[in-house]
Amino acid sequence: MDEDAFRKQFMKKSVFRQLSSLDKSIVPEKLFCREDEVSTLIVNYRRILEEEEQPSINCLILGKGGVGKTCTARYFGKNFYTIAIEKDVNLFLEYFDCINFRSKSKIIRELLAKYTHGSGRGYSDDEALKLILTKLIRDKGYMLLIIDEVHLLKPDEILAFLNIAETFGHQNAKLSILLICRGTDWMRIESERILSRLNQKIELKPYNFEESMKILQYRSEIALKEDVIDEDLVTMIAQIVVENKNMRHGIEILRKSGLFCDKEGFDHITAEIIREASDDVYPTFRADIIDGLKDQELLALLGIVRTLINNGTPFALVDDAFEEYQSICESYSVEPHVKMSFRKYVRQLAQLKIIASKTVRIEDATRGRHLEITLLDIPAGKLAELLEDIFERKFTK
Repeated sequence: MDEDAFRKQFMKKSVFRQLSSLDKSIVPEKLFCREDEVSTLIVNYRRILEEEEQPSINCLILGKGGVGKTCTARYFGKNFYTIAIEKDVNLFLEYFDCINFRSKSKIIRELLAKYTHGSGRGYSDDEALKLILTKLIRDKGYMLLIIDEVHLLKPDEILAFLNIAETFGHQNAKLSILLICRGTDWMRIESERILSRLNQKIELKPYNFEESMKILQYRSEIALKEDVIDEDLVTMIAQIVVENKNMRHGIEILRKSGLFCDKEGFDHITAEIIREASDDVYPTFRADIIDGLKDQELLALLGIVRTLINNGTPFALVDDAFEEYQSICESYSVEPHVKMSFRKYVRQLAQLKIIASKTVRIEDATRGRHLEITLLDIPAGKLAELLEDIFERKFTK
């Protein structure tokens, strides 16, 4: 491609009015079909804005992937912040995704750096948190801390966050917490002690057809220009959403369909384009998780994927995957870690729901077991392409 051809790409008309409105991180101006859940959050947290002592409130939003947990929490946080400013409450709103912040220490040190400009070196978590709370009291401020994918923290770390008011005194804890978690993941970590520290659990159900239509029509009107998509095609996407019980799937189909039109120079979306986009979207596989993985975790994942491809079986043995991982590290001139570390990466990938693993008894042996690994929700070949593209950018010049 020469410079003239490059420039012509920018001269093409786009079907998008506002592509960013389909981004995962966007907080929509209007939140449909979650009015009851938002009202429940308001009832719990409004005391922060109305009572002089500003109590510490802890709530939890539960639900499957793609039911609007994050969107609901961030919508509430954004508008709660606006009301706080109107009421002259100095509210600080912070959001952390545990895909990127995988320990209580990392979250606390990020807050410490932002609010006290300190690195946190030499301080324990409690000492660092005390500095943050002291800063909030000094500035007559209050913090609402939203923690997403909270199951990636250890149960005692979750309890420590929920226990802040008990640990530092209710008069000093100018901080409330809103947790977000998938229901099945929460069941692993729920305990009587953790439950006793929650003011409210709010469970979100998958959207039905009417709700899906309402949300998709709103999102398409914001994102796409007039006449790019008709109601029959929105209905088609809504049916896919209901079938998969995942709104994120539908929004991603809208995004991919529009991008395909822009690339090919089409001025409207067709049913065939939607089918192609749907085949290319995996509702429970989230690329943002891949973006948050460390290099060794990515290398371990590719080792598993290539083993599955080479063996042509639905599962891979951990020993075979480790050998493949070592070979991949060598090909990219990266020092491989020992098998114990590799097994740790396998556990982390399983915790993130990228893979599933189970220990099974070895056939024809009275003793001995081995670990079997399989992928969830995305074909091995497609994931291999994604990972190899990442490594080409990371490790080759």
